[in-house]
This record gives sequence, C-alpha cells and structure tokens, in this order.
Amino acid sequence: RDTRPSGAEMAAAVMRGVRLAGGTPVDVGIAPTPTICFAVSHCGAAAGVIITASHNPLPYNGYKMVHGSGRLFSGAECERVYEVFRNGDYPAESAFAEEPSEPAEAIDAVTPHIERILSAVKVSTVREAGVRVAVDSINGAAGVAFPVLLEKLGVAWRGVHNELDGNFVHNPEPRPEHLTDLAALLAEDNSLWGGFAFDPDADRLAPMAEAGGAMSEEMTFALALENVLERERSDVVTNLSTSMVIDDVAREYGVKVVRTPIGEANVVAAMREGAPAVGGEGNGGVIYPRISTVRDGLTALALIIELMARRRKRLGELAGRWPVYPIIKEKITLGDQPHQEILDKLASRFANETVDRRDGLKIIREYGWVHLRPSNTEPIMRCYAEARTEDQARDLARMVMERL
Repeated sequence: RDTRPSGAEMAAAVMRGVRLAGGTPVDVGIAPTPTICFAVSHCGAAAGVIITASHNPLPYNGYKMVHGSGRLFSGAECERVYEVFRNGDYPAESAFAEEPSEPAEAIDAVTPHIERILSAVKVSTVREAGVRVAVDSINGAAGVAFPVLLEKLGVAWRGVHNELDGNFVHNPEPRPEHLTDLAALLAEDNSLWGGFAFDPDADRLAPMAEAGGAMSEEMTFALALENVLERERSDVVTNLSTSMVIDDVAREYGVKVVRTPIGEANVVAAMREGAPAVGGEGNGGVIYPRISTVRDGLTALALIIELMARRRKRLGELAGRWPVYPIIKEKITLGDQPHQEILDKLASRFANETVDRRDGLKIIREYGWVHLRPSNTEPIMRCYAEARTEDQARDLARMVMERL
C-alpha cells in the first residue's frame, strides 16, 4: 500500500477477506506499486492487491489488482472482479468483519526488487561518477525504497517531502508547477546534477533539471529509453498520446515505435506480443521487462542516473540533445450524445487525413498530431495536441475543438 492514512484499515479488510476465501495473505506493508508487483511474481503468489489511489488527491483510495505474473489486471479482468461484486458471488459469506484478525506473514519486498534493478545497471560506473541528486517522494511509498537504491548505487542525495506520513504537501501529480520546493532546493545547491519526483505509489517519475529548471514528464521515458537502446536494440512500445520525442530516440537507434491505445495494460499487452526491450508512457512511466512488466519509477531512476554517470552529464544537459515538443491539453464537457457518434461525425470531416481510430480519434500530420478521446471517469472529451511549435500545437487543438 502507499502511505495514505486510510490504507492500513483497507489492507486489514483485504487480508480478512482473503482468509475467509481460503487464501493466505502476505503483508508487504508500505511499498511502491512496482515493488508489490515484483513481489507477487518473485514469491510465486497467486495474485496481489495494491491499496493506492496513485496520483489522485489524498482523500481518494482504491485497489489495483495484480496478476500472478506480476502485471496489473487488464480491463477484462477488472470487469470480472466487478461482476463478482455486483452479483454477490463470493466464495464465502461476506460477514468477515467479525472474524478474528490474525497477523499476516510480513515480508521484505523492497530488497529483492532493488537487487533486481541493480542487476540491470552497471553499478561501478555510477559509483565512479559521483552523482548527486535531489528527490521529492511527496511523503509517499517511494520513501521506503529510493534511499536504499541510491545508497547501493553510491549516489548522494538531498530531498524534500520524504517522510512516510502520507502528508501530500503538494498536488500528487509530479508536474513542474507542483514541484516548487524541489526546484528551490536545486536552485540553492549547484552540486546537484538534477532532481526527481515520484507520485504517491512510485509508478511514475518526473525529472527536473539542475538549478531547478522545469522538464516535461515525457523526458523520463525518453532518457530511460536512450539508455536501454544503447545496449539492447529492439522495437519500443508506447501509447498514442506519448510525445514524438520517443520517435526521435527510436530513429537515432534504428528501431521502430509501436503505439497502443492509452492505458498501461494496453502497452503491456503489446509488449507481451512483441517482446521489446522496453516500453512506457509519457506520464513518467517506464516498463522494463528485465525488472518487471509494470511502470516502475525506481527502475526509471536507476536507468537515468546510469546514463548521467556514463555520459558525465547533468540532467538538463542530457535532455538537451532531444527536442522539446509543445503539448497542448484541453477538455470539453459533453452532453448526452454518445461519444462514439461524436467521434464518427468528426472523423468524417478528416477523411483525407492520416487518422488512427483505435482510441478515440488521432489525426497525424507531418509536423504534429492531435488526439481526441472520451474520459473513462468524467463526462468530458480530452484533447491532446503536440507539434514542433506551440502555435502549430494550438492550431491543431483549435481545429478539432471548434468542430466539436
């Protein structure tokens, strides 16, 4: 679970339910989402449950279900869980709240996860470089793991908001505008090579340049990808809304980019089909199958630091070789008209364009793209546009928003 105050009570309820159904719960305690996923496969468990609301605000909490292989449940598998809940088709009576609560077996999941990460990077290279970084884990689950990882790598660090108290002192989305304390720390200490921010369950990582310079989350995957492709040449899997910079990195190393509908499960499903060396998403998520098949902020941290050490470059310098494409994000509230009907009508207006209809509507031009898709959680349509210049990106967004 992550560090939200409601997590302990929810975990106790899950473990009582597992016992009532004839299972044996194993308690990992507070740990990053990727660490728990790794533990499921590493320990040979039948499945796993992660209690987290990821980057959502503190009052929220929820469950992520983990397959026995260590990947997160697909949409179809989640639907089966919902069906059991809706039908009340439980394997035992649900009045388990009155059952005596026995202590569950507790295991250390962090150590084997970090050992696996260390096996995928050249530790001696990092140790020799003398890297120093700043870290903001928003008092979330990353705080139990990243200090151990950095110590093993020989990386010195300073930090802000790294207690395990669940006090999310800023918006949990790791975006530059929310990371002002991290930026201030970097600005005051010029010995730091750059900074990193986790979301509350540590499946995402955002970079920040030395001296506190803002960087896009999109650069996390780009830099981790660059490191992997220097050693392993293979196709790359990402989603339809991830930045074009991934195409630039792939082109540099002579490999192909495979794009999927948005959603970690879709990226992982495509990776299982093609066995690429790496996959990820533009929200700071990196999936490296040598470690696990989920987004893993700790793995991303190790891969980027290794690249910094090998090149002897600070984070901003390292990212400077790749273009920064402006991305515009808009949304519009919809009425009762079916989303698919709206998208079909809109697609007919762009019949002569290059389009992708697998996840909403994506219109692709030589200089950029615009992607329109309905939200899964709100009655809105989201619009993402990216281009070589901000004016071009705004024009693409305006083009579809006006027609909507």
